[in-house]
Amino acid sequence: MLYTEILPDDTDQPGITKQQFETAVSVWTWMQPGDEAPTVAITAASFNTTPEIVRQCVRESEWMFLDGPDDDPTKQRVETRESDPGS
Repeated sequence: MLYTEILPDDTDQPGITKQQFETAVSVWTWMQPGDEAPTVAITAASFNTTPEIVRQCVRESEWMFLDGPDDDPTKQRVETRESDPGS
């Protein structure tokens, strides 16, 4: 089953909410091995969803951002922001 909808946080419907999905993607992205962040395509495949859902989640996140061309999910990366130890 391909997830094509992320539910709003204030719903009583069964499923995955925006906050749950954002947290999962953020943690998963941060914990990937190597120096390169995962692509939108790899992230979407790993979470069994579409690149559009991943992009929407990342764009609305304060901890992640997209790097690379919007027209190619195999080249666009999901980056995580480093926490500022001084704040």
